[in-house]
Amino acid sequence: MAFFRTVFLLLVLANAAFLGYDHYKGGDIAVSLVDQAKHLNVPTVQLHLQNAWTEIKSTTPEKIAGHVNSAFDQLKDFNSPTDVVDYLRAKASGVVSGGSSQGAIQMEGNVFVLTTGNFNKVIDGQRPALIEFYAPWCGHCKKLAPIYEELGDAFASAQDQVVIAKVDADEHRDLGGKFGVQGFPTLKWFPKGVTTSEGVEDYRGGRDLDSLTKFVQEKSGVRPRIKSTKSDVVVLDTKNFDTIVKDPKQNVLVEFYAPWCGHCKNLAPIYEKVANAFANEPNCKVAKIDADSEREIGTQYDVSGFPTIKFFPAGDDKEPVLYESARSEAGFIEFLNKKCGTHRVVGGGLDATAGRVSDLDKLAIKFASTSDKGEREKVKAEAESIAKELGTRNAKFYHVFMKKILESGDSFVKTESARVDRIIKSNTVAMNKVDDFTIRRNILAAFDKKAKPVTKDEL
Repeated sequence: MAFFRTVFLLLVLANAAFLGYDHYKGGDIAVSLVDQAKHLNVPTVQLHLQNAWTEIKSTTPEKIAGHVNSAFDQLKDFNSPTDVVDYLRAKASGVVSGGSSQGAIQMEGNVFVLTTGNFNKVIDGQRPALIEFYAPWCGHCKKLAPIYEELGDAFASAQDQVVIAKVDADEHRDLGGKFGVQGFPTLKWFPKGVTTSEGVEDYRGGRDLDSLTKFVQEKSGVRPRIKSTKSDVVVLDTKNFDTIVKDPKQNVLVEFYAPWCGHCKNLAPIYEKVANAFANEPNCKVAKIDADSEREIGTQYDVSGFPTIKFFPAGDDKEPVLYESARSEAGFIEFLNKKCGTHRVVGGGLDATAGRVSDLDKLAIKFASTSDKGEREKVKAEAESIAKELGTRNAKFYHVFMKKILESGDSFVKTESARVDRIIKSNTVAMNKVDDFTIRRNILAAFDKKAKPVTKDEL
């Protein structure tokens, strides 16, 4: 008896620890268990006891072994106490991710995956639900998928209060037919207490994360938890427009948009990537303004449709240029490189000519083409003179590298290039430092007698 008493006490302590940890992390497993206990009645308890007795009578060594193996399979995915708590939360709600049975409640991330077999288990009237009826081959559905996944994440901590779900209505056509689905994707809102087609509401709002979260919040009263993401797009309004856009030292690309505009929403993620690519360029800004709200500014710059994109060049004459090139990351980057004199590539890095100077390239090639120390000293002195005249940090790298080669030998170029390359690929340094090391690598590439100097056009 002492052994069983010890085991019992350990289980009680373990459960108390998990419930305490869950409460500390802002969870509500304990609340869910208490709420479920409140709904217990004599018939329900009798039914649970009868099912338990039936299970015990049918237990065999093979079944026990199967349960043990299943438990170990589950434990393999637990990497922290938080993983265990998340699993217990799911169990408290009757949900276990990754179920393969048609009747099991399944999850993809934090989105419930509905089937003919499990639909009534999830949509049982206890919680309101937003359901996406989709088809795997549908292009609009594929575009919505990552946004809908973020929506599920936003309400992940409130799955006992609201359901974000989806159903493959091409495979489960009976469900699509039952709720009048005629196209994909179709989103429908199931208010609390509604389990049939009667009372279901069609969602007709925007398909961006902001519109979807606002809708669910208004309907359910549940506040979303959206992870904030840093944006490099400068947000303009009446107060700061002239200060930023009319600054003679700044090149500014401005998107005039409207929040309700579908084309603007499609452009948004591309525009964010462009802004990120130029985040380390001090004289080339990527900005936007809500020209539907700030109509006076929109009228001032002849904005008659959305999105309208205009480039305001540096200088005293800030006459804007209408952007008419491709609305792709590559298109914007090519345009801004020409206008701002930058060397950005898709993804935000620098191209192979960034930081190089045509006249100094010629001297680097000349330096590498001779082994005469006296001649090399003369070339270094000439490079130092040009660098002083230019007064830029990048120009100084040329004569600094020449000095290092004179001290350490020609192997310095290969050794230093390899070191710099490792730093760039390590993902352990800030982007401005990556730019700096990329420029060093570019200049080192000029110390080769077979190298070609960059031309004025490339710069």
